[in-house]
Amino acid sequence: MENKKDTTNNELEDKKKQETVYEDKFFEKGHLWLKLRTIILTILAWLGVIIPIYWTLTSTLLRNHVKVKAVWSYQEGIDTYFFLLKAFVFFFIGATVFTVIMTLRSNREIKENYSKNFTYDFDDMLKKRHELDDFYTARFGPSDKRINIKTYSVPEEKNISKAELQAVFKKENSK
Repeated sequence: MENKKDTTNNELEDKKKQETVYEDKFFEKGHLWLKLRTIILTILAWLGVIIPIYWTLTSTLLRNHVKVKAVWSYQEGIDTYFFLLKAFVFFFIGATVFTVIMTLRSNREIKENYSKNFTYDFDDMLKKRHELDDFYTARFGPSDKRINIKTYSVPEEKNISKAELQAVFKKENSK
């Protein structure tokens, strides 16, 4: 019996280790080409983010600054940038107003409907609870015994199937 318990504990520990241990070849010893390729791709990706931001900022917002040389100074590009900036601000304000209105509406609906009305049939729920308690008492013994006992093992033949529970509820509904 004790040997079986040790085997079960070891299996549980192995399963926990499998679930919590992560492998990443980048941080292991070796794998030089993987590390080199990953570092180069990461630098290129960040350059793909930083360079367009630098070009846009120096050519629009910082174009009149003395120490900054603009990358491009086409008036059409500057006009397009400020038009898109205004459009994005307008859409952001619209989305914010819409979100606030819908949140307030949803909160009002919840406050008016769900706090005043039950979303389920309370009497039906109590009947089902009593019927289940009677079923459990017939199957497993009195509730005091089931609640106060430290460990309660259910024999396989006393397991409850979905069909049995549905039969209990149908029997209760037919009353």
